[in-house]
Amino acid sequence: MPHKSQLAQAVLESEMQSYTEGYVTAFPYTYGYYPEMNPIRSVFPILRKGFAVPRFRRALELGFGEGVSINIHAAATNIEWAGTDFNATQTSFARDLAEASEARVKLYNDSFAEFAARDDLGEFDFIGIHGIMSWISHENQRHLAKIIEKNLAVGGVLYNSYNTFPGWAPMIPMRDILSLYSEKLGNSDLLQGINDALAFAQKLVDLDGLYTRQQPVIKARIEGMQKHDHVYLAHEYFNKNWDTISFARMAELLAPAKMDYVCQANYLELVDILNLSRDQIEFLATIRDVVLKESVRDFLMGAQFRRDYWVKGARKLSAIDRDDALRRQSFALTCRRDSVELTAKGVRSVVNLNADVYNPVLDIFADNQPHTIGETEEKLREKNVSLSQILEVVSILAGKGSLAPAQEYDSKIQRCCQSLNEHIELLARAENTMNYLACPLTGGGVSVSRFDQLFLLALKNGLRKPGQWAKFAWDQLCRTRQKLVIDGKTLETDEENLAELQKRAESFERDRLAILRLAGIAK
Repeated sequence: MPHKSQLAQAVLESEMQSYTEGYVTAFPYTYGYYPEMNPIRSVFPILRKGFAVPRFRRALELGFGEGVSINIHAAATNIEWAGTDFNATQTSFARDLAEASEARVKLYNDSFAEFAARDDLGEFDFIGIHGIMSWISHENQRHLAKIIEKNLAVGGVLYNSYNTFPGWAPMIPMRDILSLYSEKLGNSDLLQGINDALAFAQKLVDLDGLYTRQQPVIKARIEGMQKHDHVYLAHEYFNKNWDTISFARMAELLAPAKMDYVCQANYLELVDILNLSRDQIEFLATIRDVVLKESVRDFLMGAQFRRDYWVKGARKLSAIDRDDALRRQSFALTCRRDSVELTAKGVRSVVNLNADVYNPVLDIFADNQPHTIGETEEKLREKNVSLSQILEVVSILAGKGSLAPAQEYDSKIQRCCQSLNEHIELLARAENTMNYLACPLTGGGVSVSRFDQLFLLALKNGLRKPGQWAKFAWDQLCRTRQKLVIDGKTLETDEENLAELQKRAESFERDRLAILRLAGIAK
């Protein structure tokens, strides 16, 4: 992610805030990865809710930003991908990633209006939209809905995430003030303008007005914003268009495309007991209308951001077909077995997980190899662990990031992932750009820090020992005159930096390297 000094320079090179259709373009969006955009990840929650899932052959991402997610998913699966983003600079970076991987992905530089008007796209089995609906005009929202209506195949899956009520409701007046301040009194340097707007908002909160006392969450939000990366703040709060969308309005927007809401994409939200009281669960069970039920759920959970899976013409499976399909699903442990804590954090509280159920499941997955739910059920039959218990364990462990859906992969996927990952690792020599690598085992991205990427690059250069990896990483930092910063303190000497990198390299060898090898990422 760019440093603040780099962001300031990017802004200073522009005479004023740059907007395209109301969207901030003074500097690129963050290099984020969003696992819910992985079609493979959508299968389990949709099946768990009892609905059929298509075979994913073609997929589309609308508003791909820097192209991290779309390129990882194109490299790590046999799915053919397409996407569009109006920002030419971002599209150029994304195309470099695509060229490096040589995966099947076509990246357009069309606006949503232009993309909706195309007649050469064909149908897609999966469409992903992350957050975009909240940052564009109502007209562009309708263009996205038209693309879904026109290009999503019958039975196809839509992933759509967006800011929602009631969690955002208290903050809307403050966001309007931030936007007005930026518009009326803002600095031509967008970075400084954000600092000024936040300082103004802090003074307003400190005046302890009635609305602030009525909505104490505002004070905490402003304090949190002061610590946030300014790229994120620019795109989240300072676009010309900023929309909080209720589930009911989203359902209305998608109705012409014949979309049926299926479930939340967040695995932890599949487990009601983590997020709702028993009384609340029973109350929701009395509501048959989907739109009303989800609106009430959002109210009970104070929802601020929704991650939804929808299906065009959702088809309900029989109980037998549902359970058989779930038994065929494979998962793999993505961390060391002994690092998994038996707790889970939901909306309501942190819950202690039943060791008598979780430990036997974790023991099966401890080899970090893929295992099906059916295989797990069979091995645990004598321990009286039921299929429903296993499904809950998988939901929670995958929601915590300890498990991930797994796939069988071929040499093409392996080759595309290796090529893309080496390109990302080479970028890490100069700056902390992308903290994810493509994983053949999961068909998605795995979090790998900049320095772990440099250690992997050192391995590819024939260096086998942690001390050599540390020296290699330090040589790269020296080339760009960078030093490590620990707890806000810069390590000034070569010896201090090498010692810290040596510790990190040893930790990488002990805790991560073997797992990355099993996942097909490291050699």
